Amino acid sequence: MRDAQTLAGAQFDYLEKALGKFDDGPFFLGQFSQVDIAYVPFIERFQIFIPAGFNYDITSGRPKLAKWIEEMDKLDGYKQTKVLEPEKLVEYYKNLFLKA
Repeated sequence: MRDAQTLAGAQFDYLEKALGKFDDGPFFLGQFSQVDIAYVPFIERFQIFIPAGFNYDITSGRPKLAKWIEEMDKLDGYKQTKVLEPEKLVEYYKNLFLKA
């Protein structure tokens, strides 16, 4: 199996670059928008599963992505939708994707 950097690194680099297109805030369009709302559930799950399943930090070398996650975590509306039991998500994804 190829490593997570090979499989997903370019996609996270793309997000890092996209987060740098506007300089008036840490969000995808600078200010918080529907783009952030659309991306956050996916990135949250990647951030939970990829380190546990592949020992890979999606924010390593990506300061804009790390800042975006930090800023999203401050939003009350997002806090209410976060994965409540990340360990169960990891177990489910490992069984789904990593079973030999």
